[in-house]
Amino acid sequence: MENIIEYRDDQGPVNDYPRRIVSPMAPAPCCMDHMERIGRPAIDANWRYYYKRCAVCGYAVRCFYAPSLVALLEAAKQIKLTLAEMNLGTGKRKRRTRAEIEMEVAAALGKTPGRSRTAKAPRSLIPLRRRRPAPSPA
Repeated sequence: MENIIEYRDDQGPVNDYPRRIVSPMAPAPCCMDHMERIGRPAIDANWRYYYKRCAVCGYAVRCFYAPSLVALLEAAKQIKLTLAEMNLGTGKRKRRTRAEIEMEVAAALGKTPGRSRTAKAPRSLIPLRRRRPAPSPA
């Protein structure tokens, strides 16, 4: 988004907010105490901002105050796509199996690969109790 503030010393300050703002080139001592927020917040690339203008001399600036949530979500989407592409191979099989990934990690750490957390070993069954023979009535 382009900046609507024009910094000029040959013209007086003008506040025609949605279209343009004419501002002096440098701030004056009064600007620290008399800056007022004008207009609504907007988004430029990765940041949210609003315009501030001195009520006395007309000096104006854009004030960036927070990262844009939309930009953060776009960046997260790009990271997710990049990570998905990193797991793709060029052979017949497109994705590595969990066992292959564990073997690579174990080789890098110098350990022997263990069992996967997702593939649990079956629990041993508790043997059934034997029934005692019923006492004979004799």
